[in-house]
Amino acid sequence: MPRVVLSGYYGFQNAGDEAILYSIIKALRKVSPDIEMLVLSNSPSETSLRHGVEAANRWCIKEIYSEIRKSDLFISGGGSLLQDVTGLKSLVYYLGIVFLAKLLGKPVMFYAQGIGPINSFIGRVLTKIAADRVDLITVRDENSRK
Repeated sequence: MPRVVLSGYYGFQNAGDEAILYSIIKALRKVSPDIEMLVLSNSPSETSLRHGVEAANRWCIKEIYSEIRKSDLFISGGGSLLQDVTGLKSLVYYLGIVFLAKLLGKPVMFYAQGIGPINSFIGRVLTKIAADRVDLITVRDENSRK
């Protein structure tokens, strides 16, 4: 059965991001009812309980590496993850996990991503490098497509 790792702003008690995660899980189960999902979360036990999926600590690189290695697909979930308005650190975090998945030979999908604004030069370069290597990109709005 297929195994997917999902990354996003999950486990922070943000209603919008939790709704996005709920929608992604529902869509994946509709396509593949027997799919196994693991969510990278700030609060793994809460995410697991709330959404009925496995969850791992998003801050533990050893866990992230292990789970991506066991997966068939890595999904960077929707929202406004790929932006640097709130700082470069979060952009580097999300892109770093994408690069790790690609280094491990996994297909990667950007799912309903909001991309931008990305104001820093390094942020734009890293995002372009990552986007050029991602296997499938869906965006949530017209501005993100550009």
